[in-house]
Amino acid sequence: MGRHSLLGPIMKKELIQIMRDPISLAAVIMIPIIQLLLFGYAVSFDIRHIPMGVFDQSRTQESRQLMSAVTASSYFVVKDTPDSRAGITRALERGDIKIGVIVPPDFAREIDAGRTASVQLLIDGTDANVGGVALGYFIAAAQGYSLDLTRRVLDRQGASGLLRNFPLLSERLRIWYNQTLRTENFIVPGLIATILMILGVLMTSQSVAREYERGTMEQLIVSPVRVEELIVGKLVPYIAIGFVQVALVTLVAVSVFHVPLKGSLLLLTFSTFLFLVSAMGIGFLFSAITKSQQVAMQMSFVGTMLPSLLLSGFIYPISSMPLALRVFSYVVPARYFLVVLRGIFLKDMGISVLWVQLLIMVLISAIVLALCILRTKKSLD
Repeated sequence: MGRHSLLGPIMKKELIQIMRDPISLAAVIMIPIIQLLLFGYAVSFDIRHIPMGVFDQSRTQESRQLMSAVTASSYFVVKDTPDSRAGITRALERGDIKIGVIVPPDFAREIDAGRTASVQLLIDGTDANVGGVALGYFIAAAQGYSLDLTRRVLDRQGASGLLRNFPLLSERLRIWYNQTLRTENFIVPGLIATILMILGVLMTSQSVAREYERGTMEQLIVSPVRVEELIVGKLVPYIAIGFVQVALVTLVAVSVFHVPLKGSLLLLTFSTFLFLVSAMGIGFLFSAITKSQQVAMQMSFVGTMLPSLLLSGFIYPISSMPLALRVFSYVVPARYFLVVLRGIFLKDMGISVLWVQLLIMVLISAIVLALCILRTKKSLD
């Protein structure tokens, strides 16, 4: 008689074990939603309401018009107007302001005389990102004010027609895929990949390590179950939970954060399956190596959280990283799933464009499962 597959009983056993703790199951399903809501609202690359201090020594209509042009948008808000340069310096030192503007007393006279007027900027460079963005915003606003001032001077001189003779740049801006430049459209798909990577590895790593600590792995080892059946039987229930998590976080992304889902749901499902297999296979491999829940959890955090956050392209572009980190990023599954998610959500990309990422995820999944089979021995040594 042929040997019957024990895959079904292994899956049933794992499902029963999961269902015995409904509170933990509900927590595992709800944690991605909670994390997505927290990070989705908290993480933003839009820098607004930058605190600014102004020391206006000119106190003229021209200086007030300049500051009105700068604060017309929501990028800057005047928090302090000291009456000395030292006041600006103290505000920067305390961190009350991020940018200090010092308008010289001859600002209006220089403009009336047709000469170039100067304004001094003092920027807090401790946060290079905020400082660089603040500088760019201020320069853009000042250039707009300068062009408007040029037009008014020419109008007063009766030479407004001269401006039409200059070959000024006329830009026609068209933004594709994320027309409103909403941060949520960029952040949320990345959060989905990062959260699922971390939770997927944690769930499976704890499952197998728990078997070793409770001694139940011995029963599985002496049974006629094959290693492949053991691995697949343990992974399938957690992959099913992973699909529930993906469905819920996708619903939250579309309904709460209004991230457009332009692409194919079938392609999203297929790519999610590949990603979950690789992520949960890594968790199984960690637990097979350590045989300890505590050590497996530590390995999961170190081996997935930091790479998923830093080396997937979620926050920082991979192209700007050092060569060693760029090379290491090639083995991070979240890197490829992130490209797929953003492509499906925002660009309506198909398999003809995303086939490279999908193929790499297939290879990673195959390698991880092969390592799991090699590392999981039918012995207690």
